[in-house]
Amino acid sequence: MIGFDNGAFRELAEISIPITSLSINRSYGAFEFLEVINGKPFYGDRHLKRFLKTMAILKLTTNFDNQLKWILDELIERNKLTRSFVKLFVLPHEAKFDGIYQAALYVFPTQMPDYPPSFYTDGVRLVMKQYHRFLPEAKSTNYLAGQYWMNEQTDQRVTDILFHNGETVQETSRGNVFAVQNGNVMTPSKNVLDGVTRRVVIELLKEQGIPFQETELSIETLFAADEVFLASTTKHIMPVTTIDNRTIADGKPGKFTKKVMQAFQHHFRNYGMHG
Repeated sequence: MIGFDNGAFRELAEISIPITSLSINRSYGAFEFLEVINGKPFYGDRHLKRFLKTMAILKLTTNFDNQLKWILDELIERNKLTRSFVKLFVLPHEAKFDGIYQAALYVFPTQMPDYPPSFYTDGVRLVMKQYHRFLPEAKSTNYLAGQYWMNEQTDQRVTDILFHNGETVQETSRGNVFAVQNGNVMTPSKNVLDGVTRRVVIELLKEQGIPFQETELSIETLFAADEVFLASTTKHIMPVTTIDNRTIADGKPGKFTKKVMQAFQHHFRNYGMHG
């Protein structure tokens, strides 16, 4: 496989990062993750726009900020990718800060394991933790909290950690959460990363005339919901039937979740097929 190494395309085995890098020593960097379907980056323009926004928030720049689309397209072509995932990193190696860090860009394809089909037919479990992610509107390389708490889990149905502040829920460590109550779909509006899949779901809900709102989502409302589901690049739309040790409604994926799942999968499978 071929990746982009801050100016040159190389075999992945040839790409390395200096151990003295600020990004390693201080866990400082911008990150983006997207999926390729039918040889096209799924909403690649939105991912790159968010990537640049993260870079601006973190005060990072590279020599390739205006070439991201070309680099991504070239990477897909060189690797002949039809269905894959791609990771993008902007990592500052030197501690020199002149109002903005000059950083290095790395882009490379990767594979992710498929989730068991039962996760989509029967639903999954979330574990709640009180935690406020620093600069939640930025997608940084700091995944320590979510990774640490996921490592504690022994139940294979636990797919993610749901962050809350004691009163309201925000997001999971790797996705966005939606709740359905009396036919109305809700998702947290504050202190969350505006996920690309999240935004696609919102657009699909509007297309289908399903009532929807971005709002504060209390823990009480979440537990009283008729349905809960996740949206993320790797999970797509995944039903949640248990949070901590509490069962959501009847413990089965609901009709609205199934409707969103079906609409999303149809949209995803056909992405890039017409022009």
